Amino acid sequence: MNEKACLTCHLISTGSICPRCKTPTLSDDFSGIIIVFDPEGSVIAKVMNIKEKGRYALKVR
Repeated sequence: MNEKACLTCHLISTGSICPRCKTPTLSDDFSGIIIVFDPEGSVIAKVMNIKEKGRYALKVR
């Protein structure tokens, strides 16, 4: 399974287009993973502007 992170929203996915923001700008060069279960109650989600549950990369290059 080849996971990639979106350069725009940092969502981690396995496709060639981001399922969240529909952009084709995905990179396999990312580091750090955050799993968001409760975006409204998470301080990190607020800082990263995450509004939906999911797996996100902290840094995407």
